[in-house]
Amino acid sequence: MSLHPAMKMVKNRIQAASLTLAAAALGAAMLTAAAPAQAASSHGYEGQVIATGGLRVHTMPSMSGKVNTTLRNGQTVPLVCAVHGPSVGGNHLWYLLPAAPGEGGWATARYIRNLGSPPPWCGTGQVFVIKTTAALNVRTGPTSADPRVETLARGAGVDVSCKLEGQNVAGNALWYQTRGGHWIAARYVANIGRAPTWCD
Repeated sequence: MSLHPAMKMVKNRIQAASLTLAAAALGAAMLTAAAPAQAASSHGYEGQVIATGGLRVHTMPSMSGKVNTTLRNGQTVPLVCAVHGPSVGGNHLWYLLPAAPGEGGWATARYIRNLGSPPPWCGTGQVFVIKTTAALNVRTGPTSADPRVETLARGAGVDVSCKLEGQNVAGNALWYQTRGGHWIAARYVANIGRAPTWCD
C-alpha cells in the first residue's frame, strides 16, 4: 500500500530527525568518555607511585623540605618537570607535581614510575650567568642540610638554569640550580644580566 505524498514527507522528516538525535547522542557520549583521559594531566606527563608505604611530597626538591602531603602506593600523578637534587636510593632526580588538590610540590623520582615519556627538565633551557659575592657552598639540594659538593670563591662566575624557593638564608629563600645540577643560595650571588627564570 503506497503512502499519500504528504504522509510520506512526514515519515521522511521523522526518520531524519531520529538520525540527527542519534548522532548527537553518540557524539556526546564520545566526548564524555574522552574527558577523564584529557583531564588526567594537563602537562602531558604522568607517573605512578611505587612506594609501599606511600610517597611524601615536599615543598622543595630535598628530603629536608616540609612535607605537603603523602601519595598512596599505586596512585597516578601528573608530572610537570624534573630537576637534580639529593640522591635517594641512587636516583638524583626530583619531579615537580602541579598544585592539584593537596598534591603540589616535589617528590623524588626514585619512587615514581613514568607512564610514557619522562617529563622535561624544569626551566626554559636558557643559561643565566651569576657571580658569587662571598665564598659559597654548592650543595646537592636547596638547603644547608643537603650535602656540600664544593665551595666557590668570592667573585666566581657560575652558569645557572633556573630558580626556586628553598631554605631561607638571611632573608632570601631563593636558590639557583647550576648547569652542573647542583644548588647555590641566591643570598650570596649577583645576577649578571637577567635573573634566572623559575624551575617550572
